[in-house]
Amino acid sequence: MHVHVRSLSPFRSPQEPLGNYAIMTITACIFAIQMILDPGAHYLSSLILDRWSMPGLFGHMWLHMTAVHLVGNLLTLWVFGRYVCPRLGGAKYILAYVGTGVAAGFIHLIYDGRPVIGASGAIMGILGMYVVICFRQLSRLGPWLILAWFLATLGAGMLGHFPAAYMAHVGGFLSGMVLALCFLVFRIVDSDRTDPALQAMLNPGPAKPQAAAMP
Repeated sequence: MHVHVRSLSPFRSPQEPLGNYAIMTITACIFAIQMILDPGAHYLSSLILDRWSMPGLFGHMWLHMTAVHLVGNLLTLWVFGRYVCPRLGGAKYILAYVGTGVAAGFIHLIYDGRPVIGASGAIMGILGMYVVICFRQLSRLGPWLILAWFLATLGAGMLGHFPAAYMAHVGGFLSGMVLALCFLVFRIVDSDRTDPALQAMLNPGPAKPQAAAMP
């Protein structure tokens, strides 16, 4: 008799990332409304991040310029969010997504300031959380690729004159890493798959001796 055994691969998320699906669905629906009812962004213009405005800080991450822009962000969110979301839980994941998006907006306004829309800053926040919380899922080459991407993005943001809001990417990524570290420190997130060196740093103290095995 053959029995189906569920895969225990660390690359499979332990439960359905419902919070991630919710964000993806809301983002796609808002884009559909934007394209059908307000293609010129006349009524949604208050959600564009332009100077210091609360609607812009919280609203810019839900708007997109084109379908290609939207699909690229949704694919990235699906790749990383489906692992981070189950570790946080749906409600905390959605709050973390919005929080890193707002932080990305702050960094963009400080270092760039041009009007901007798009979810890339919030999604880079999820990537930053993934690097900390799901570190063991990265391949040996993974950390170096992410470091190369971060340095290239930082350099492009500092140079300026690019159509993409690179400093928002940098701000979102760094805020995601900081938020994930706070979750680990305060035991909000399980750290059983993080880097052993990081666990040792977060949990200092002598290791408890193991009990002797019974004969």
